[in-house]
Amino acid sequence: MDDSSSPAAAAAAASALSIRIDTAAAASSNPTTNAASNGKGLPLHEDGIALMAAHDGVDGDRKGLGAAAATAGPSAAARREILAFKKNYLLVYSLVMFSDWLQGAYLYPLYKAYGYDLNEIAVLFVVGFLASAVFGTVIGAIADNVGRRKMSLAFCVIYALSCWTKLFSNYQMLLLGRVFGGIGTSLLFSVFEAWMVSEHRSRGFPSEELGDIFAWSTFANGLVAILAGVVANSLVDFFGLTAPFIFATAVLILTFFVISGSWAENYGSTDPRNQASLKEGVLLVWRDKHILCVGIMQVLFESAMYAMVFLWSPTLDNVKPASIEKLPFGLIFSALMVSIMGGSYVFRMLLQRGWTEERIAVVTFGAAAGAIVVPFLFRDLFMCILAFCLFEACCGLYFPAIGTLRGKYIPEATRSTVMNVVRFPENVIVVGILLKVNDSDGGHEGDAVYYLICCVLILLGMWASVALGSGPSAGVRRS
Repeated sequence: MDDSSSPAAAAAAASALSIRIDTAAAASSNPTTNAASNGKGLPLHEDGIALMAAHDGVDGDRKGLGAAAATAGPSAAARREILAFKKNYLLVYSLVMFSDWLQGAYLYPLYKAYGYDLNEIAVLFVVGFLASAVFGTVIGAIADNVGRRKMSLAFCVIYALSCWTKLFSNYQMLLLGRVFGGIGTSLLFSVFEAWMVSEHRSRGFPSEELGDIFAWSTFANGLVAILAGVVANSLVDFFGLTAPFIFATAVLILTFFVISGSWAENYGSTDPRNQASLKEGVLLVWRDKHILCVGIMQVLFESAMYAMVFLWSPTLDNVKPASIEKLPFGLIFSALMVSIMGGSYVFRMLLQRGWTEERIAVVTFGAAAGAIVVPFLFRDLFMCILAFCLFEACCGLYFPAIGTLRGKYIPEATRSTVMNVVRFPENVIVVGILLKVNDSDGGHEGDAVYYLICCVLILLGMWASVALGSGPSAGVRRS
């Protein structure tokens, strides 16, 4: 796993998915925002074709049947069709995330085993973040024009190439792998979701089913992350540090054939009139207080989170007692993923108790700041692992909260543009932190100061969350 393959990023692939899907479903009622599609996809059961008829306009009778079904709820045949769609998407989603998570815990140990010091490893991570930042700004538009299915297949190829470069100790080859990994990361967190939402609309499925798909995606992502940690740990024990990357390549090849055989092509809007410019996105963020606060929260929290992605493995390596020869990074990684799932469960409980997302965000930022400063204060393996688990639990709270807030405050017509605008300073901060690692001595004392910096970033984000929740229109959904 490259840039995003961290314990915290699991919630990014699934928790943030829900809110983007929900707001996308709301936009489907506006014909100017609907994505173009061939309206086919997976083979439809004959008795479920009424769902498609309302969208494609096959004939008047079927249109009436589709409208009635939308009012009365899905029939048994429609439910079977929806279930088949869910199973297919969740299979593909689980496979790509499994291939991603397999790599996460052993990137740093592999680079270290090749003889590179912390400074050289930091450069490798920086290259990955820069590649993701550069290509991430254009990858969505490319997928909309070329086709989401084609770009999903391209992800499998590009990420497999990234895995194969890990078999070589040559530094230039590893740098090339990081570029492939950055491109793959941009594809991973854009084209699969875009394909699913567009296909869901084109089939005329009820919009509330999108939330159910998200719920299962969250469960599947957490499950495969834990499984990947255990599998990767076993592979390393038996076959060495390159084994998880070889196995991930095999998973990507399998995914390629599953997509080839079951996914139809769909596209986004190619009409320039429906595409917001980068300038408009920047102005919208700057002029709207709520969007600006949400953007600041995202930039500061995720900057700290991605810095921890790089730091957690070397930190634990530095504080482990001399009596421990090798840490079980895969098992530790799985424990962190369990923490994320626990945080997501707490989020749902708080919502049921009447908490708003704004209030949850304030508490989450405070707890995360307290957790991430622990490695700065204590040189103890148990304390650091406990702090990392608490921070990951906060990530499990953060991602559904920030996703909901984006859905409330960012207009759907400019949502992708605004999100790309926000991600730019986020990547700049992360790259700056990683580059500063070059000035450290590579020990715990050199790393610890970065946790203090991350704590300050999160506290500033907490200030933005307080400002967001104190506004007169806090919690009001934007159209």
